[in-house]
Amino acid sequence: MTARCTYMSETVMVFLDGTTRFADFFNEICMRFKGLKPGLFELKYSLPDYPSCALDSDLDMRLMFRSLAEFKRTSVDILVRICDFGANCVADGVQCSAAAAASSCVSVVSTVIDEPDYLGDFRPEDPKVYMSKQWREYIKCGDQKFRGGAVEFRQKLCMYAIEVGFVFVYVRNDKWRVIAECFNKLSEGCKWYINASLCPANNFFYIRQLNNVHTCSGVLRQQKHKLLSSTIVKTLINDEFRGNPSLKAHDIMDRLKNNYGLDITYRVAWKGKEKAMKELHGSDEDSYSMLTWYRDAVMEIIEGFKSCIPLLFVDGAHLKSKYKGQLLSATGKDGNQGFFPFAIAVVDAETDANWNWYFGILKTILDPQGRVITFVSDRQQGLMNSLARVFPESPHSFCLYHLKNNLQNLFKGNNNSALRVTIVDKFYKVAYSSTERQYHYNLRELLDEGKDLVAQFLRGLPIEKWCNAFFRGNRFGEMVNSTAESFNSWTLKARELPIFPMLEKIRVMMMAKMVERKLLVSKWSLPLCPVMQAELVKNMEIGRDWTVIRSDEFVYEVHSERSTSVDIMVQTCACRQWQIKSFPCSHALAAIQRAGYVVYPFIERYYFKEEYFKSYSFGIKPIPNIEQSYVQCSDSTSVKPPLTRRPPGRPKTKRIKSVGEVSSKERTCGRCGQLGRHNRKTCNVPI
Repeated sequence: MTARCTYMSETVMVFLDGTTRFADFFNEICMRFKGLKPGLFELKYSLPDYPSCALDSDLDMRLMFRSLAEFKRTSVDILVRICDFGANCVADGVQCSAAAAASSCVSVVSTVIDEPDYLGDFRPEDPKVYMSKQWREYIKCGDQKFRGGAVEFRQKLCMYAIEVGFVFVYVRNDKWRVIAECFNKLSEGCKWYINASLCPANNFFYIRQLNNVHTCSGVLRQQKHKLLSSTIVKTLINDEFRGNPSLKAHDIMDRLKNNYGLDITYRVAWKGKEKAMKELHGSDEDSYSMLTWYRDAVMEIIEGFKSCIPLLFVDGAHLKSKYKGQLLSATGKDGNQGFFPFAIAVVDAETDANWNWYFGILKTILDPQGRVITFVSDRQQGLMNSLARVFPESPHSFCLYHLKNNLQNLFKGNNNSALRVTIVDKFYKVAYSSTERQYHYNLRELLDEGKDLVAQFLRGLPIEKWCNAFFRGNRFGEMVNSTAESFNSWTLKARELPIFPMLEKIRVMMMAKMVERKLLVSKWSLPLCPVMQAELVKNMEIGRDWTVIRSDEFVYEVHSERSTSVDIMVQTCACRQWQIKSFPCSHALAAIQRAGYVVYPFIERYYFKEEYFKSYSFGIKPIPNIEQSYVQCSDSTSVKPPLTRRPPGRPKTKRIKSVGEVSSKERTCGRCGQLGRHNRKTCNVPI
């Protein structure tokens, strides 16, 4: 929408939309017209049959947008007019006469226009119009009504007092009547007084008596105010919090400072956030009661995994709402190497019993598929025990990243930084060893460097769960649990919500992601998913100049820097990369082309775009009539919140890192000059 703003003989164009706030528009007017200062002008706009409509608050802005929409207009004329001081006015909460106001106006205009021109760098900044300006209009006159009853009246009375700059006390305060008087009545005899009560006919609150003139010296708008409660903070952040539930307390403090010119404590900001959370998403207790109905509505979202790679990355992540708990997840991987959310569950903790229950449900889903699923996880004890008990035949791979962190933790100390790097490098070589001979060679190198500490660490690791040469199964080249970490990061903001809104947010996120990926397939012209097509091209380019000699009907010897044997019938290569990654290596591709075959039949079906499309063709259907989640359940079927006691203070929202994940950022010591994790005070290096 375009606003044609006219001041004297000059007109400027300003773009507006439905989100434009009055304070922003007001500041834009001051900036566009030189010499125009806040407090000296007013804004009027015109509509058919209404030539002079006031525009001085966010409410007026919304009404203007609505009126223009009704008249089907996309532009509006706005007149910028110098204030008329022909009548009494109220300036900064003090009533004054027309002559005094006019005199004040002349003085201000003279000062603003002339004096700063000579001050240079010391020119005073223009006053800012804060969004709290409209709070002055919340208490106007007798018979003013408040549709929200006593609650709305009390809140607007507090906001009015904050903006005008005084403190009041309640003489009576209940749901039928509220009476308040100025805090300075006893000390200075101030006459300010307000009396409001409930009208039983419509349950509105009305101001019955109002003396809105202060006779005390305590009227001064300040940055801090004792009436600025967390309830008011909740009202101010509700709209933004709805779109950004991860809003931090420090962010709330900054917004109130910048937009309202008000200072609040961290605790008030945090409690305001908690109240906004409860108002928008309901209480944590009610959230649990919705789960029975919701469970039946979302059980049809697992079919797509049949076309994904037979891998599941398992992990648990902390919930951050009132009752805490853990979000257990099993995340798959599609043919384009994207994560595929498969199965999630909410439990109180990562215990053996909870993992047994979780894997038991997974087994009832996975067994009918008839596939061998490989699991990748960290070494959480309850997870390992339950996985071995429920899926005894399924391969289980330890996350190499977590093992690396555990190993690094053995070599703590200020002087071990270089040793840690060497140990990790040699450990990776052992883990990635493709053959037993390569494994034993790399292991000797590692033990020679790490001695007994490393030997003891390796004795606690079943070798078939982390080394390529001994892994029994197919993990498609996956060595770390990064897919589960990606899912945890993806759900980070959702995990701050109560349980039902959290699950609903995750469902909506999954629904959007699935349809987005489904539509993406129509843009692919090649047989494979783009990531795997690029991998295929890269591997083929590597072996273009290699010599390939036939040894048997399906066996070939490939000569690069070293000679390698490839059997294209059983799909094996002596380098073992074809077997480890389940994708043809450069040697295999050279042999396949030498044999005159097309390469695509030798590639796993999961990497083709048809299978990718099947993964997302089922999708997640919208859940109609979401209000049904509030249907009352019987005591026998309803879900109750866990019996936990929330610790005092605000909850921790950052994940507690596991052993070995503590940051190892190094710095230069100011005493010895060496690089390490110590400083001048803790340095014990001999000098």
